[in-house]
Amino acid sequence: MRPAGAGRPPRRSRELNGSKLSVQAKRYPLPLAPSAVAALVPCSHGAGCPLGVDAPAIANAARLGDHPRAYLIARGPNPFASSCGHGCHAPCESACRRRYFGAPVAIGALEAFASGFSVPALLAAPEPCTSAHDARSVAGLTGRDPVEALHAPRSGKRIAIVGAGAAGLACAHDLMLLGHSCTVFDDAPEPGGVLTRAIPAFRFPVAAARGECAAILEMGVEYHAGYRIQGTSDLRTLLAGEFDAVFLALGASAPRDPMFPDQPEHVDVIDAMRVLAEDVPIDAHTVVAGDGALAIDAARVALRRAARDGVAGATVQLVLDAPIERSAIPTELLGATLAEGVQLHSGWIATRYLTDERSALTGVEIARPAERASKILPCDRLIMAGARAPRATAFAPELALDERGRIVADPETLETSMLRVWAGGACAFGHRSIAHAVADGKRAAWHIHATLMRQSVRIAVTSAWVEVDDWDDTRAARALEAQRADLTHAPPPADPFSSVSARAGDDMVREATRCFDCTVAPVVDESCTACGKCVSACPEGAFTIIPGPPKQLRLDQDVCTRCGLCVQKCPEGAIAMLRAVWEERLTTQPALSPLDVGLELHDATPAGGTPAIS
Repeated sequence: MRPAGAGRPPRRSRELNGSKLSVQAKRYPLPLAPSAVAALVPCSHGAGCPLGVDAPAIANAARLGDHPRAYLIARGPNPFASSCGHGCHAPCESACRRRYFGAPVAIGALEAFASGFSVPALLAAPEPCTSAHDARSVAGLTGRDPVEALHAPRSGKRIAIVGAGAAGLACAHDLMLLGHSCTVFDDAPEPGGVLTRAIPAFRFPVAAARGECAAILEMGVEYHAGYRIQGTSDLRTLLAGEFDAVFLALGASAPRDPMFPDQPEHVDVIDAMRVLAEDVPIDAHTVVAGDGALAIDAARVALRRAARDGVAGATVQLVLDAPIERSAIPTELLGATLAEGVQLHSGWIATRYLTDERSALTGVEIARPAERASKILPCDRLIMAGARAPRATAFAPELALDERGRIVADPETLETSMLRVWAGGACAFGHRSIAHAVADGKRAAWHIHATLMRQSVRIAVTSAWVEVDDWDDTRAARALEAQRADLTHAPPPADPFSSVSARAGDDMVREATRCFDCTVAPVVDESCTACGKCVSACPEGAFTIIPGPPKQLRLDQDVCTRCGLCVQKCPEGAIAMLRAVWEERLTTQPALSPLDVGLELHDATPAGGTPAIS
């Protein structure tokens, strides 16, 4: 065995699309099937971003000050990049491996920063197309680039989209790239759904959503305001007329259950959505009961509205159904709410309201049934933020609904029980995140296209390991030392598409530095002798040896900081820091029968050989 670092065999390499491909990479390619992409970069795939936004690439571009590149990476797969950056609940951050070392990278803030250097535009990034949602991937189904696809002759197929929120407009965005014509119907005078009507302006720049909605309408999408669909007869009318398919993106803004089923409605017991959508006056003592971001937003709006109206001694108490340790509310959002003076009661349920002899509201009883505990909170205004459901009962039974009142849609194809009708977003899957709604709309567009054109749509992935040219041994230490930017009290920008309004550049560069870049990983080749030097050298205990025979070396990706010490300590030169490079694109083939129409996942990496990037 050679001494550490002595006589290490040189690595031969060859070029692959401008990147060096090492002998290790040639022998040990990474077959990046979609599931493998999710395992490698969880923030951008799998449990992370449903749009496959390349968060490590955005962080790298921001860290290097390459704003145009960061903008193109953020915009490519997401026509609502700015809205997501400012308002999404960031499933990407919940999946970020940096959370094991203090706190996740503020990926949402980085996306808002990246998308804030210009108005929304349909431009192609020079990067590999790492998401099937990228405009290059979608337009590629027609054999064109995004700009060519948008200006190409229309297919003659027309699609009606009911609902102008993120899901509906994202569907229209991709259908326009695919060569079809779209008409969006909504009962509101302006598009955007909850993005323009319900998210409070003190935490979300409505101008971002309005700008992104306008950019989609400028693609040639028709918008009909003041339209409310009444039931399946309206669906049949649309399909019998000029439309070949319908996508339902109705949202879910109505209360799923009566506020207090055993009590009559009361004038001072109101729904939270009404508080957000209308200028409802707030009295001195308000209680908000429910859960999720709706309850948080209603409480913060109530506190501000009382201060605006000069209500003396105003108090707002927030009753959350879930205990705080099990709440899905982002920590920073909850922290900001408490810092503003909202009083919290977590793990309690509102059971009944109380009135005096004149029927005036005096309080609400809250309880913890499992503990047989209850208490009274005095109030003169009660705001209920319970579970939401779409206004969809009029569609049953032709359009199947589940037990929660949502439209039943296939989770992959988004098809409903009614022929030529698709559904997505909150009306089918409940409230999740802005990114999930956008992803639903885009996937629905692919399946509508596949059905109308009698094609089968698949996601093809090609991949390779390549040498890392820009890595240094101090990067992991800098990532661990950098403190997460304090974004709790940062007000939304007045103009989200101006670099002048972008978050402080220094803060964002520091935040980008915190990213480990999980596309890079230590890769072990066949010359490994399982000597254990890397195991003892790793400061995080990421390497372990699995007893044999033969003994095997295993890497825990979740705790690896990509520091490279294992590379330095390996006496055989069997470990190299390599970067996974891949492309993920939509492809089509003719459907053999109506049953073949759909979407499947396909790994285009050749088995047993070196994968290539197309």
